Amino acid sequence: MTADLLKKILLIDAATCAAIFIAHIVAGASVATLLGLSPAYVAAGGWICLGAALVLGFAGTRKVPSAGLVWSIALVNLGWVAASIAVFEIELAKLTGIGTAIVLAQAAGVSGFAVLEALGAREIGRNRRATAA
Repeated sequence: MTADLLKKILLIDAATCAAIFIAHIVAGASVATLLGLSPAYVAAGGWICLGAALVLGFAGTRKVPSAGLVWSIALVNLGWVAASIAVFEIELAKLTGIGTAIVLAQAAGVSGFAVLEALGAREIGRNRRATAA
């Protein structure tokens, strides 16, 4: 994976997080009703996504993103997946059909980002080691 491709992946992830932040904060009550989640879950998810969008945007705009930062991003994304699964399990009885689909699809999508970002971090690390040798 090239650094340019990794940067695009990071920026797409950042844009996705920013969109979730906007939806969850601007239309939080509607999103909560649509998903069958409490407004507190929706708001917390939105604010977490804002922080993630800022870090992802920063990493995605570097000439070559830091391998350590991208590894951290991939690990945090895996934490988001685990949290999504936990929310699914805890709130299963309250989730709407759309809520179930979105929570599970989001977990799958974020898993995909985590894998791609980990592959990019690995490649950046290899390239830096090869250049240093």
